[in-house]
Amino acid sequence: MKTLPPAAAVARIPDGATVVVAPSCGTPTSLLASLAEGAGSRGITVLAGLLLDPGGLLPALDSGAIRLRTWHPTPALARQLDQGTAEYVPLRASVVPAQLRTWSPDAALVRVSPPDRHGWCSLGPSAGYGRAALASARVRIAEVDPAVPRTSGDTAVHVSCFDALAETTTPMPVYTPPKQTEVTRAIAAHVLELLPAKPVLQLGIGTVPEALLDALAEAEVGGLRFVGMGSDGMAELFERGLLDHDLSSAGPLISTPDLLGTRRIMDFADANPAVGVFESATAHAPALLAHRDRLVSVNSAIEVDASGQVNAEVVRGRRVAGVGGSIDFTEAATHSAGGLRIIALPSTTPDGATSRIVPRLADGRPVSLPRAMVDVIVTEHGPARLAGLSMRERAEALAAVAAPQHRAAITAGEEQTP
Repeated sequence: MKTLPPAAAVARIPDGATVVVAPSCGTPTSLLASLAEGAGSRGITVLAGLLLDPGGLLPALDSGAIRLRTWHPTPALARQLDQGTAEYVPLRASVVPAQLRTWSPDAALVRVSPPDRHGWCSLGPSAGYGRAALASARVRIAEVDPAVPRTSGDTAVHVSCFDALAETTTPMPVYTPPKQTEVTRAIAAHVLELLPAKPVLQLGIGTVPEALLDALAEAEVGGLRFVGMGSDGMAELFERGLLDHDLSSAGPLISTPDLLGTRRIMDFADANPAVGVFESATAHAPALLAHRDRLVSVNSAIEVDASGQVNAEVVRGRRVAGVGGSIDFTEAATHSAGGLRIIALPSTTPDGATSRIVPRLADGRPVSLPRAMVDVIVTEHGPARLAGLSMRERAEALAAVAAPQHRAAITAGEEQTP
C-alpha cells in the first residue's frame, strides 16, 4: 500500500465522524494536525488519552472546528476545557479498551513502524488502546514512522488492516524527565526506605517518581521489576544489572501500556524482550497485577487532606489531570502479597506559601483516591503511615510531615485554598 500525504489520508474520514487517536509518544501528530487544519465545518469529534503534543489540535479546538473528549487531560488543554470545546470523561485506564468498543468510533488514527517483510507493523511505545481502537473503527489510518520501535506485547498490527497509510511529517512526541530538586530528592530517599526487597514498582508521572528512579540507581537497589509507565530511567537500571532476571518470574521485566520518554527508552525497547507493551485491559488490570507479590504503587498528588483523601486532578478549580491508571494500580497493590500504596508529594507549593496537605478537600475537589486506599503519604519531611489509624491519628500523622508553618492549621482544621 502506498503512503499518502497526511491530508489525503484524513480526507477519507467522513464528516461528523468520531475519531479515536493513539496517545502519548505514539500519537500520530502528522495525521492529527492535518485533521485539525482541514476540520472546517466537518463536525469532527476526537477521542484521546494523554496527548503529549496537542499543539496541532489547539487552534481547531479554540475555533470550535473540532471537539475533544479526553480521559487524560493535561495543563496544555486547560483553556479548551474551560471553554467547553474539550471535555473530560472520567475513565479508569483499565476500562478504556472496552469503552471504545462500546462507542464504536468512525475512525482510528495510530502511529506505527514500517511493515516488516511479513507485513507486520508495530504500535511501538503505546498499546494502551491502539488495537481496541482499530478493531472498533470503520476507517483505520496509520502514520508510518521509521523512528517507531518494534516492541513486544500487544503491538503487532498487520498492514492489511489499514484503509490508508500516511507519511509522517512530524517527529514522535517526547516526554523529557523533569529536573530534580532537593525536595524531590528528599522525598525519593524516604520512599526508598519503605520499599520491600525485590519490589515490583509502579511509578506515576511527575518529578517524584523520576527522582525515585535516580535514587534506586544511586543506591544500587537490585531485583527490580516495573509495571505501569515505562521511562528512560528504567533503561539505566537495566544496564546497571538492577532488574530482576530470575527466570522463575514470568513476563517482561518492564510491563507497560506506554513508554513515556525520549529516544533513550525507545532505542532500549526496540526488539528487546525485557520490555512488553500491552493493552490497558492487561497492563492496568488489578485482578492480574494483584498476583504479583510486593507490588508497590507510587503516585503523586495535587493535595491530600487530613484524613488521607487524595486529589490528583484539579488545581485551583482547573482540571490538569484525570484518574488514569492510579486507581487500578492502587487496587492491585491492595491485594498483592506484601503490596504497598504510597502517595508522594512536596509538602507545599514551590513558593512555600500554600500547604499541599489540607484539613479537608474544598467543595468541588475530586477524590481521586479514597482514604481507605492509601497506606503511606510521603513528603520531604518523612512518611506518614496511615493504615490502621483513626481520623484523629491520621490528621496528627499528616501534620507531622507537613511544612512546619502549616502544621498547626492542619490539626486545627482551618480552611485553606491550594
